Amino acid sequence: MSVELGWDMIVWGDVTLRQLLQYTVMFIVVFIAFKVVRKLFSRKTTNLQNTVYFVCRHCEWEGQISKFGTQCPKCNMPIE
Repeated sequence: MSVELGWDMIVWGDVTLRQLLQYTVMFIVVFIAFKVVRKLFSRKTTNLQNTVYFVCRHCEWEGQISKFGTQCPKCNMPIE
């Protein structure tokens, strides 16, 4: 009584070991692609309690910055 252990070994029903590995690899690739797409198109929420409107005196950049910020995001000059 010999057992053949090859790629064409039937694992469950009509599914062979080769098909099972292919399905597993396809699932992993689709899962990683889904995670990458979701990461690329996700919106980052800003905690508005910790931001203030700021206008830089040096470069006249204006926008929201952290209230703990110490420099302009555009010109890196210290906030006065």
